[in-house]
Amino acid sequence: MALEHVAQGQTRFFTPGVAPDPRGILLGRYCVMTFATLEGAVSWFRLYSSEASLDELMANLTIAKCRTALGSREIVTQIPAVSSYAADRAARLCRLVGGAIYTGTSKHFVKYRDDRSPYGYDAIDIGAMPPQTDFMVHGDEFAQGYIREGDLPFQRLLFRLSIRKLPGGDKLDADDRGDLFLAVARGLADGIIRYLWRNRVDAQAGLFTPGTTSAFDDQARERGYMLIRVRTLPERILQLFVGTPGIDVFRPAGANAAVAVGYEHPIDLASCASVFPPETFHVFWPNDRVDVLPGPLALSDIADLTRVDLELDKPREPAVHGGGPAESIGVELKLAAAMGPPRRVVATLIPVEHGSRLKRILFALPPVSLRGHRVAATDRGILVIGSENLDVIPLGQLLCELTPGLLVPLGMDVVPRVSPDVLARALNHAAGLVTVFTTDGRPFQVPEGAFATLERRSVAKMEVDQAVAVDYAAEPEVDAQIVNDAVGRFALWGFPDAPDRKLLPGK
Repeated sequence: MALEHVAQGQTRFFTPGVAPDPRGILLGRYCVMTFATLEGAVSWFRLYSSEASLDELMANLTIAKCRTALGSREIVTQIPAVSSYAADRAARLCRLVGGAIYTGTSKHFVKYRDDRSPYGYDAIDIGAMPPQTDFMVHGDEFAQGYIREGDLPFQRLLFRLSIRKLPGGDKLDADDRGDLFLAVARGLADGIIRYLWRNRVDAQAGLFTPGTTSAFDDQARERGYMLIRVRTLPERILQLFVGTPGIDVFRPAGANAAVAVGYEHPIDLASCASVFPPETFHVFWPNDRVDVLPGPLALSDIADLTRVDLELDKPREPAVHGGGPAESIGVELKLAAAMGPPRRVVATLIPVEHGSRLKRILFALPPVSLRGHRVAATDRGILVIGSENLDVIPLGQLLCELTPGLLVPLGMDVVPRVSPDVLARALNHAAGLVTVFTTDGRPFQVPEGAFATLERRSVAKMEVDQAVAVDYAAEPEVDAQIVNDAVGRFALWGFPDAPDRKLLPGK
């Protein structure tokens, strides 16, 4: 058995059921692909679904387990040859995963075109088909017969495949967060709905009970959950839901399916949407779980589940013994241990009696620290505020900042833990003031005008004497005379004959 190259414009062929298409390429009604293993066929479906839609092939798509005359078993996939362009894509991907592709109509399939024969191949001598052979493929220097042993429906293959974990798949961009599904346990459903409504998330919700998919399912176990469809979910809320037990997040995969976030089905489910019946909705979970919900999904807006406007009687004033005013429900602000991570130290409150220690530390501080820190001396202590993390002055009570100008001791927090704006209004804190909480007394405030740079305050005032200017210029005498006396021949030896020179006795 041998193949011959098809020439351009050729119209007569030995292989039955083949003919040239408008491009002149030899093509039958079907293309047959043979794979040594099922993994090869799955790899082909995976590649093809990522490039084109499988729905155009579903009408005549078959997957069969076949046995050759030599006793080997192969997976044979038959697809309709809708066009030579689709056949070219199928051939390229089939050869990429190690398969072989043929074209034909009924019993005989000839090798599909390649680079050596751009218009295809034709079998020279077909011959008689061996008995009990369902179909034959004709390749280079060989002809192989196949016997069908069983069919594998594509739908069964699709649901037997496990979804796989994607590294970093739970990090979704804005487009991927545009449409998501939440499967929420019934005990959390009411709280999640209120949370989404308060954060102005567009969502619809419905309560569903998946159908039984296995004879081993526990019929007494409650399998229902709330399915919520959310749109444009913020990133922070998505990360909160992904890490919360009882909440599972899914991405739509076509009109009637959804896959868990962070996972991916080997075959693009959107390319084979015709496999899913329109009256069902399939949810693919990790660990090979697939829930079949009744479809199309009937969901209600969460706004209708949360807002209920009723006319209620006004509450009566609480009765107080003695007829006095009602007791206030306000609580006093106190300091308590902080629950979150430690904040950055920005100030320190040094007792007044430790002022001498601060003076000694000032000699060791670099010029940058002296210029970058501010200090104010008060009756409650010496308050030093730094522009950076204040760790160069190991004195006093270290303070951190709750909000600009509002300082609390390190490791402490103000309770009740209200927002900084509410706390500032309660303390009459405003711009131009520094409010300080202390562990041993009531908070106090210092105006910004009382602060000076540490560089300026580190130098003490000194008493400086005023010096009197003295003019040392000599006043000339009125009767002064200039006399030129002879100094002699050896002037540098002195003036022995000068009248004011007295000689010692014996000289």
